[in-house]
Amino acid sequence: MGAVSRIRPIGEVLVVGRTAERAEQMTAALAAEGHDARRVGAEEACARADVIVTATTATADTPPLFEAAWVRPGTDISCMGADVPGKRELPPELFSRARVFCDLPEQARRMGESQHAPAGTVLTPLGELLTHHAAGRIDDNDITVFDSSGIGLQDLYLGLALLKKMDISP
Repeated sequence: MGAVSRIRPIGEVLVVGRTAERAEQMTAALAAEGHDARRVGAEEACARADVIVTATTATADTPPLFEAAWVRPGTDISCMGADVPGKRELPPELFSRARVFCDLPEQARRMGESQHAPAGTVLTPLGELLTHHAAGRIDDNDITVFDSSGIGLQDLYLGLALLKKMDISP
């Protein structure tokens, strides 16, 4: 939550979980960090969210936490739980309504959330967006999905850049 709240103002954090106990633990942890957090149902969270972040261990055998129809226009979704073949967090129907960005398309199709996307889904590498070779959100109503399956070298470079910005030696 810390990274998201440094980029966008976050008013309230709505926590959804498969079990009440784990959702309450997350809510308490966020509150301890100073966030206004509360546990709600998935449909309410999707109806109110500008940003959705998923970080679960769900598989394709597990029903998604929310339905694609619940996600409102203009929502940004970052999913990072799908990092091996067979894992899935999002409802596959969501891909037909979203602009999808990822670390590396080949990797995202093999082991990221996009392994469950229809074959025709356009996957835009994050690097193309950051270097202005591809457009991000074109319209305020665009639903954007970032499928983060992770690239070790990219993570290392980003970590070093953050340390440098914070004036901390590695």
